[in-house]
Amino acid sequence: MVTLFGAHTVGVAHCGLFAGRLSSPDPTMDPVLKAKLVKLCNRGGDPSTPLDQNTSLLVDNDFYQQILAKKGVLQIDQQLALDKSTKGFVTDLASDEAKFQKSFANAMVKMGSVDVLVGNQGEIRKKCSVFNKRS
Repeated sequence: MVTLFGAHTVGVAHCGLFAGRLSSPDPTMDPVLKAKLVKLCNRGGDPSTPLDQNTSLLVDNDFYQQILAKKGVLQIDQQLALDKSTKGFVTDLASDEAKFQKSFANAMVKMGSVDVLVGNQGEIRKKCSVFNKRS
C-alpha cells in the first residue's frame, strides 16, 4: 500500500480535505507549507493544491521525500512517514528513484488485475470515504 500512495505524486486535494490540519497547531506539518496552504485556503471557495508540491506533473519519488520532510498535504500521507510500520518503506522509496518506479509499476499492474465488482455486486461511491446509502 505504501507504494500505491506514490500515485499522490500527480494528484491534487481541495482545501476541505486538509483544512483541519490548518486550523490548529500541527507539529507534523512543515510551517512553511502550512503558511502557504492557509493563504491558499483563505481565498474562499474550495481551491486545490498539488499533493506533490515540487514535481506535481511527474511520477517520481519526490512525494516520499516531501513527507519525510513533514510536507505532506494530507494527514494520511504524512502518517506514512511517521508510523514505525511504514516509515522504513517511505525512506527506502524516497532514496531510490529506480526502486520506486519499478515498485510502483508492479503495484499498479497487480491492482489492475483485481476483479472489479460490477452491476448489483459493486457500487460507485458518491463519496469515496463512505458507502452509499442503500435504498
